[in-house]
This record gives sequence, structure tokens and C-alpha cells, in this order.
Amino acid sequence: MSKAKILYEKMNDYKRFAVISLALSAFLYLGFVIPMDGRTINKTYTLMIGTVLLITISVRFFIIAYRCRKVLLDSEEGQKYLTKK
Repeated sequence: MSKAKILYEKMNDYKRFAVISLALSAFLYLGFVIPMDGRTINKTYTLMIGTVLLITISVRFFIIAYRCRKVLLDSEEGQKYLTKK
């Protein structure tokens, strides 16, 4: 396997990880926003900390995927992987 192909696959994986963690953070945020009886302050803090943590992880994965894409754009073989459908 070529280095460009491995980098292209890693870029796609990081994008998937980012989208999944972003979706999970949306569910945690909904759990925080929707009113519920019996919710303690600790549960509220846990939901908010989880939401912020997952959004931070998601942003980090998007940044890593962007850097991988930038490296692929600089190489000729990498451009082939980015332009194919």
C-alpha cells in the first residue's frame, strides 16, 4: 500500500470519528436541555462536561483530517485519491 493511500484512509477515518463524536455530543446536549424530574446537579454537570469534551474531540479530529488533506494535496499521488469518486 502506498503512503498516500494510507493517509487518505486515515483522513476518512478521522472525519468519521469527528462526525460520530459530534452526533453523540448532540444527544448529550439534548439530555441536558430537555427538562426531567429527579435530575441532580451532578447529572447536569456530567452531561455538560461530556458535551464540551466530545465537541472538543470532534474539533480535534476535524483538524487532523484537514492536515491529512493538506499533505495529500501537496503530493501528486495524493491528488489522485482526492479527485477520484
